[in-house]
Amino acid sequence: MTTSPAQILQTLLANPLDLAKVRSLTTPDVTYVSLSENNPELNRYLPWTGRHEGPESIVEVFGGLGRAWETKAFEVREVVEQGDKVAMFGSFTYRGRESGKEITSLFSILAKVKDGRVHYIQFLEDTFGTSGTVGRPGT
Repeated sequence: MTTSPAQILQTLLANPLDLAKVRSLTTPDVTYVSLSENNPELNRYLPWTGRHEGPESIVEVFGGLGRAWETKAFEVREVVEQGDKVAMFGSFTYRGRESGKEITSLFSILAKVKDGRVHYIQFLEDTFGTSGTVGRPGT
């Protein structure tokens, strides 16, 4: 039985902090992009944004880069699959560890799968809301 791109991505999202599991579901050169390909100013405020490469980057990003936040809930509401591409839409609730602020944000993910493993993820969420939960440099 063949595993669909949607099933592979759902398995990855079920536990994106387990490096061994992430490595088994992604290519060694997996690329993760959030909000911008290259925006140093945005990355200064939100270190998980921009372009990141390798399975370790998935764990770092979803782990809140130093555990900046705690994920409380993650809900996929819609899945669209087309060939080796899958898009997921939904919401997630998380709390900034330092600020204690909690937010529910909509998200969208586009993933591309090659030979049964994710090799590209593009993640979009509520940037304004996110920045309000983790604070800003110098504050």
